[in-house]
Amino acid sequence: MRPILLLPLLLAASSALADTLPLARGAYVVRGSSCAGAANAVTRDYNGQGVGSSKAGQCTGRVLAQFRRRYTLRQSCVQYGGPRQIRANENVKVRVDSHRSFTDLKTGAHYRLCPGLRL
Repeated sequence: MRPILLLPLLLAASSALADTLPLARGAYVVRGSSCAGAANAVTRDYNGQGVGSSKAGQCTGRVLAQFRRRYTLRQSCVQYGGPRQIRANENVKVRVDSHRSFTDLKTGAHYRLCPGLRL
């Protein structure tokens, strides 16, 4: 009987589960905003695969480009707020400032992690 080699399968599974960005998972708010009672307009959510908001969630994505701390993601998110939920694709450009903060390069808004905050 030949031995079964599981290492290639384990490596493939771990890369498929890897986060798209080197950020902590959780809810983020615009710097200068309080975590307690944060308005939907200033919150974002990083689930390990994409950056969502109160209007878009369940995001999945992949990195299209990376240069130093700047990332371009192609992500697909469920859009909320209409008569029915649809999945839409978009490119997102962010700069990862630290493991707990990032900048949206489209709007220039700086976000910081709020541990315990739920969207």
